Amino acid sequence: MHDRAETAIGVDVGEYNLYTACPVDLPDWRGAHAVCGDDLCQRLDDFRREVAALLASTYDRPTIAAYVQQRRDALVAALDAAARTVCEYATAYDDPVLVTEDSHYSPDLWAWLTAPNAHRGSAWLLAAAHLRLRTVAAEYRLPVSVVPEAYSTQECHACGVLGTRELNRTVRCTNPDCRVDTVAADFNAAAVLARRNYPGRCCDYRPRSSPHPGDCRALAVDGGLSDCALTERKGGRQQ
Repeated sequence: MHDRAETAIGVDVGEYNLYTACPVDLPDWRGAHAVCGDDLCQRLDDFRREVAALLASTYDRPTIAAYVQQRRDALVAALDAAARTVCEYATAYDDPVLVTEDSHYSPDLWAWLTAPNAHRGSAWLLAAAHLRLRTVAAEYRLPVSVVPEAYSTQECHACGVLGTRELNRTVRCTNPDCRVDTVAADFNAAAVLARRNYPGRCCDYRPRSSPHPGDCRALAVDGGLSDCALTERKGGRQQ
């Protein structure tokens, strides 16, 4: 039972899937909603090369800037369309609240396009996707909650143990008592974010020994104590 009546819908933002959304108690990935981000990343990478060529040409800067603004408007429209599908998905649940990473980077398309060593299109896209999701959610009158993002891509959504990334698209749980073996990384991250909306739902499982020496297994994102803090309080004894 949850302490709140609302249904937390975790929304992970990433490169392969731009948005992956699922409610906190979804048993597996088949009921999740995903919007592929590969096409937008490729469009941005192509756009960056195009702008570099324009800047090296005889076109003046105001003309190039106007063209960039036009293309930016089209990219934002695509992001808004993707965000609306997430909001439509969320409205199928009772009292939904979207839960995302605590990310407030300011997306600056021109700065990314002209930076000499910028990462691929996701460097602008992910920040913009977070911003547009909040904007579109407001149109739907959907509340948006933000939670810490630390280890959300590694923590097992079922038991809370930090797992290992397999080929970057799946997570393998390292807890031998957990029902999860491997799970799609984006679905797992979305489910973890949804869990973090509820106090006490982070890292329910606390193993006696960690496969990673010195690692604090529990992330105290809900204001509780981490394993390391508990160990110190109990005089070095791990429960």
